[in-house]
Amino acid sequence: MIIFIYYYSKYFILVKKFSHDTNQYLKDIRKKKGLHSQKTFVRGKKLSIGIQMLRKGDNYGEPAHKNGEVYFAMKGTATLKIGKKNYKVSPGMAMYVPPKVVHRFYNIKKEFVFLFIFAGLDE
Repeated sequence: MIIFIYYYSKYFILVKKFSHDTNQYLKDIRKKKGLHSQKTFVRGKKLSIGIQMLRKGDNYGEPAHKNGEVYFAMKGTATLKIGKKNYKVSPGMAMYVPPKVVHRFYNIKKEFVFLFIFAGLDE
């Protein structure tokens, strides 16, 4: 999947175009070991975008961030716990995590790949 992102600057009418080949990022990510198998390809003060892969059996928790975050499932399935609620996530689904809410992915049976869009820096 190739993703095109048009970024409108707050101070300019200028439009910047970013093109990212997530298939290549996944090839690189699969070579890595460990939990944080991800690639952040847009990182700015107001927006961060990246791709992450979780492996079978991973239990990946996130602390509560000061900004909201959107996850878009691309491959595999998982359960996403947002606060006290659990959601079954499958390819094509987008999930929003509000600011200051603890969240985690679990129940990963096979490789689970998702795009994350983070309001602000990915911290």
